[in-house]
Amino acid sequence: MGFGSDLKYSHDALLKLQDWELRLLETVKKFMAIRVKSDKEYASTLQNLCNQVDKESTSQLDYISNVSKSWLLMVQQTEQLSRIMKTHAEDLNSGPLHRLTMMIKDKQQVKKSYIGVHQQIEAEMFKVTKTELEKLKCSYRQLIKEVNSAKEKYKEAVAKVKKK
Repeated sequence: MGFGSDLKYSHDALLKLQDWELRLLETVKKFMAIRVKSDKEYASTLQNLCNQVDKESTSQLDYISNVSKSWLLMVQQTEQLSRIMKTHAEDLNSGPLHRLTMMIKDKQQVKKSYIGVHQQIEAEMFKVTKTELEKLKCSYRQLIKEVNSAKEKYKEAVAKVKKK
């Protein structure tokens, strides 16, 4: 019965590997979700900052100088960064994060299916090794009794023939 016990260790190892992979994927998913949230908040904060600066600066920019041009360029680039960060966060959320969520669900389903098939195989193995084996043993014992009974009858018949 070494074969069955070796399979049990393999089954346990596969379950541990599946659990480890699922935990890792959940960690990656949590990281990505926090990253999306953080990037969106950062983009929103940058945009709010630019909106606030625009309100204050428009009334003060009566004179155009190199400093004011630099300032406007810095505000525009900050707005552009805000838009890029928001776009990247949305892309991350709708692309890799969504696919990762689907992969986690698939892996959970595969694990559930694997466990079900394993239980079915174990039940079949139990049936074959225990139940059917016991039936065969009982049948064998019954046949031994019948053989012994037939031998006794044969010996009695031979003894009767010798007496005559």
